[in-house]
Amino acid sequence: MLSALRISKDYGASCVLRDVSVDFRPGEVVAIVGENGAGKSTLLKVLAAIVARTRGEATLDDRVYAPRSQREAERAGVALVFQELNVNPAVSVAENVMLGHLGDYRRFGLLDWKRLRADAQTMLDRIGADFAATDDVGGLDLGQIKTIEVARALATGPRFIFFDESTAFLNRSEAQRLMGVIRELRIQGIGVAFVSHHLQEVFEIADRLVVLKDGSLVGTYPADGMTEDRLYELMVGREMAGGLFPPKAGEITGAPILKIDGMMTATGTGPIDLEIRHGEIVGIGGLKGSGGEAILGAVGGSVRLSAGTMMWRGARYSPASPQDAWRAGIGSLPGDRTGEGVITDFSVLENVTLAARPSWALALSDGARMKTLAGEQVRSLGIRTEGLDTPVGSLSGGNMQKVVLGKCLATSPELLLLNNPTRGVDVGAKSEIYRVIRSLARKGMAVLMVTEDLPELLGLSDRVLVTRKGSISKAFDSAANLDEEEVVKWMM
Repeated sequence: MLSALRISKDYGASCVLRDVSVDFRPGEVVAIVGENGAGKSTLLKVLAAIVARTRGEATLDDRVYAPRSQREAERAGVALVFQELNVNPAVSVAENVMLGHLGDYRRFGLLDWKRLRADAQTMLDRIGADFAATDDVGGLDLGQIKTIEVARALATGPRFIFFDESTAFLNRSEAQRLMGVIRELRIQGIGVAFVSHHLQEVFEIADRLVVLKDGSLVGTYPADGMTEDRLYELMVGREMAGGLFPPKAGEITGAPILKIDGMMTATGTGPIDLEIRHGEIVGIGGLKGSGGEAILGAVGGSVRLSAGTMMWRGARYSPASPQDAWRAGIGSLPGDRTGEGVITDFSVLENVTLAARPSWALALSDGARMKTLAGEQVRSLGIRTEGLDTPVGSLSGGNMQKVVLGKCLATSPELLLLNNPTRGVDVGAKSEIYRVIRSLARKGMAVLMVTEDLPELLGLSDRVLVTRKGSISKAFDSAANLDEEEVVKWMM
């Protein structure tokens, strides 16, 4: 057994872990859950010797466990799979799997490719990989790339493997593949600990739950018998009797603000027929690449139409660019917040007001109005920041996502396009974002949302559309009584 005893970690005057004690056992999956900043990733990195603990101790089989480096931790039997991708696309799958051991395959300066590939394939076979050691890395999806990283961890001969938010940027099918890999590790007697903001994954695979809040241990609980509402309460430190999602709207009538007929996109999506009204949240669910993002792109001006029509507020609508959509009153929250949503080196003020500024020249002469506008968004969205001048890159994932949402709302749109609005944020931030979205809909804003998170799709949407192979396979008039199984059936 691997035991952490009163582990603490300080960064200057900030204590990010405070006297945390927890055990990990072979053949068991432990989920470490909590809000952003709870100390989840720091705990795993301390035990994997990525960062040094400030106080406390650890034991492995009742012997002192104090590795001074990641390599020493791996030799002791503890490996870590990072959130960030750590695979070199310029070399083979086999070389990526056996990275760190390549010297063992050299003889007289030459690499023994046959033995290298055979050993790498053995690691891949142990976890049921659906690709070969001889395959090209460039042809693999993100889930398969994560599988390479797990196989690399296996090559160290681990007794424990830690996963630090390894599914954060995987789509549903990719994440399910990684869940299957974790099951194989458990069967083989390897202890697994993983951090995830996707609580459906937690309940799907975890044997025990370790809950952290503000760097301290709330408690350790068996997964069997735990409910989502109770887990939310433990994580955020307050009751959530109403659940994660605000109440839905009643029946919504009136003329559609956006009407799409027979739309085909230049990327091959379609034909699409779709309507959305003021005050309505319409959710689009489907596998990645099935058409949902292309629909958002067409409405948001980044994807061109090859056929069909869009009517916006009763008039023909054909945006040539995202700027056209913004000017028409359509705001867009992208799926990649750091790549497309914000400029991380810019301040909160600069990011929130970016789309509201007609030009930089005007921004220089209208600083007071921009500060007022940014301040309103910070207050209404509950963005936790030291000030408007704080660089966005220093914020947590949930607060960064709120900044992107604030940028959209600063232009006062009538239609809000959302691409996976809570991807990679903790449950507390999710709850706040859902509250804001529903509040906007109650005030009359139309919301068109694409999400790969099924609970989010069913819990937040008033109506649900399912996409498959580029078209809408099923339209549900109400999401009130839908279950995940019914929706998934129309995705496959």
